[in-house]
Amino acid sequence: MNDLVIDNYTSLAFGQRYRIFNPLTLLFRDAGLEQEYQANVASNIAQQVRIALALAFVLYLNFAFLDYLLVPESMWALWGVRAVTCSLLALLFLISYQAIFQRIHQQVVFASSMVAAGGIFAMLLITHNQYSHYYYAGINLCITWTLFIVGLRFLNALRTVLLIVLLYNCIAFYKNLPLADIISNNFFLMSNAIIGIFAGYTIEQHSRWQFYQSLVIKNNSSKLHRAMIAASLDAVITIDEQGAVIEFNEAAEQMFGYTREQALGQSIGELIVPDAMRAQHEHGFRRYSEQGAPKVLGQRLELQAKRSDNSEFPVELTLRQVDLIGRRLVTAYIRDLTAQRNAEHEIARQREDLQRNEKLAAMGTLLAGISHELNNPLAIVVGQAQLLQETEQDTRVLKRADKIRQAAERCATIINTFLSMARNQPPSCAPVDVNELITRVLELLEPKLREHHIELQLALGECLPRVSADADQVHQVVSNLIINAQQAMQESAQKVLRIESSVTDDQSALLVRIKDSGPGITPEVERRIFEPFFTTKAPGKGTGLGLAVCSGIVEAHGGSLELEPFTGNGACFRMSLPLCPA
Repeated sequence: MNDLVIDNYTSLAFGQRYRIFNPLTLLFRDAGLEQEYQANVASNIAQQVRIALALAFVLYLNFAFLDYLLVPESMWALWGVRAVTCSLLALLFLISYQAIFQRIHQQVVFASSMVAAGGIFAMLLITHNQYSHYYYAGINLCITWTLFIVGLRFLNALRTVLLIVLLYNCIAFYKNLPLADIISNNFFLMSNAIIGIFAGYTIEQHSRWQFYQSLVIKNNSSKLHRAMIAASLDAVITIDEQGAVIEFNEAAEQMFGYTREQALGQSIGELIVPDAMRAQHEHGFRRYSEQGAPKVLGQRLELQAKRSDNSEFPVELTLRQVDLIGRRLVTAYIRDLTAQRNAEHEIARQREDLQRNEKLAAMGTLLAGISHELNNPLAIVVGQAQLLQETEQDTRVLKRADKIRQAAERCATIINTFLSMARNQPPSCAPVDVNELITRVLELLEPKLREHHIELQLALGECLPRVSADADQVHQVVSNLIINAQQAMQESAQKVLRIESSVTDDQSALLVRIKDSGPGITPEVERRIFEPFFTTKAPGKGTGLGLAVCSGIVEAHGGSLELEPFTGNGACFRMSLPLCPA
């Protein structure tokens, strides 16, 4: 066994355990294995040592009252011994929290036993012989404490107990205790020690065998699982009854962002389960530990998992139970569904795009039909307005005729715009002063705004550069946005319409913002707001074409029209148009 290395651990029968460690000293025959066992003991013994030291500290203080009752003449000397002993116990308690404790834990435990026994020996020397039985009981308690509670290894405990018994006999003969008392006390001391030593031997032997068996489990798990999952594209994670990871394959490393060394020994819940699902996971794992079989065993589950950077992603999970050397292990087969979900989302997006394109095609057909049907009536309106201007002398009538002609010509321009959109023709662009265009729109719409008691706020930038656009089409977009804002504020207590114009920071485009104080737009509606034939207005009050047409016009100019995030009530539409070349 001297050439035993960690990857060569094999399972042995119970009767062959002494091939693993020395039957007398219980030391593992392999030095590396002994070193690993000592490291494991050091990591597990700290809490036990602290409890033992705290117990000894409390007992020393409590029995100080007996000093006052039995030997008041030596009380102060005894209390001094107790003070020194308790101080040393407290110091050892503090050392148990230091990093050095991992290296010298057996020396600290040995010192604890000797300090506890030394305090009793010192008090035994101070008191009269008639009270020796009181301290003899304390020595017995100290032996029990050393063998069962404080956490000494069997071999160290044996040496410590023999030293305590030897010191007791030295002190007993020094104080000339009756021989019958010495023999009687030694009989009970040695009986206690023999029983404790046998128990300590059995406990440590069992502990070492369990430790070795745990290494066998890890090794067998490694051999069994790695051969099966080496080529697996899915993550394979195996956990024990406590939920600790004992296998973590390469696919799991890539999927979750942990190395195998980082994952081994960690709780599976803290490692890959999102915080929102942690309580449900722990409840299910407790039920599995108690009942023996999870309800989800063998089923395919779709849920969320967590990577090392705390990002969440969808996975498909299948659980299988593995029985290995008398232990229940659970292996999880995990498949990343991110690519599948992205593909599904892309298909859904393409389906939405297809539906949108179909609607746009239908809109183009509709606009072409409307344009064709309106052209002839509009030509008559324009012609009649021109005849009025030529034949009428009344100035007021002439002004009204001129407005009729301008409106009819604008309608004809809008129809031409519709035709251009239906035929995918580019707009006819020229330099346009956007502030002047906004002023012209407001001249037409201001009476309507005053009628609905809407407060108009203008924040138009000064000396703005011109944009390259079709003035009539941009006029149509601005008019539509203002009319929409006016309709949205009909039920608002405070009606404020704010129009802003400015240039982007990089001087590449001109921005126009139209804000209203209406009820705002919900996220569900915002997602579809530019979709053709979608409207939130009552039947007969909206066609669902306004924003879709406006968005198409602006995009045809190389700009963008979008709903801007807006703090407060209402909505804010932002239109961006490219500037004229220098």
